[in-house]
Amino acid sequence: MMKLRGDAVWRLIEYSENDAAFNMAVDEALSLMIETGDSPPTLRFYGWSAPSVTIGAFQRIGDINADACRRLAIPIVRRPTGGRAILHGDELTFSFSTGTQTPPFSVTSLLHNYKAIGEAFFLAFRRLGLNCEITQRRLKRVEVGPMASNPMCFSAASYSEITIVGRKILGAAQKRYKYALLEQGSIPLSVDRTLMSAVFNAATSETDAAGLREFDDSITLASVQSAVTGAFEDVFSVRLLPCPLADEEMSLARKLIEKYLSRQWTYRK
Repeated sequence: MMKLRGDAVWRLIEYSENDAAFNMAVDEALSLMIETGDSPPTLRFYGWSAPSVTIGAFQRIGDINADACRRLAIPIVRRPTGGRAILHGDELTFSFSTGTQTPPFSVTSLLHNYKAIGEAFFLAFRRLGLNCEITQRRLKRVEVGPMASNPMCFSAASYSEITIVGRKILGAAQKRYKYALLEQGSIPLSVDRTLMSAVFNAATSETDAAGLREFDDSITLASVQSAVTGAFEDVFSVRLLPCPLADEEMSLARKLIEKYLSRQWTYRK
């Protein structure tokens, strides 16, 4: 297990592409080991070995066109975090896990934690030259309008989420443990609206999702990773040290992967 001295160094797990169940199992394993104090605060970047759908922990499976996903060989997996469904493809996916007693995070306020992490991503996007805005309050249902019932995460922005001319460029959701939190998020580089329309029971015209390359076609996966890493270091006054999964974390992830491969978990609602 990696040992870090002092609170000024957190861990960075560098980008790799994996299948959907493995990605979810690793994120949960990290959070559980951080909660017990066996792992440091960790920012993880990853991608998908094939287009995949994740649904929120409390979302109805009926929100997704499971028949279309089977026909198109698109895996569906239920996330440990809440929120609504995401079709993952050409994007940078991230997870961030930390103890809720690690400053500036709160053991009691989910919104405070969203805001702290959101500020880092806002800075990263600004440094990429994107003229973005961050939502400073929880939106009322009347403001969201028909988007409130849309199953897609990118159909509407909520508290501390980031938009460009009203179009959402980051989707994120959290799970709070007793002494830790996990935030998972998606930063699309491009959006496949044809595939979206096939897998969601909603028209793609009802989503304001946008890929970063729609605003600047020079943006790359590497440039987004670099901007996010630098912003995390500056906002939280830490150094991110690249380090892979420890053996204990990988062992726990391998146990958890059975959960994420099971119909009992994914189809439970």
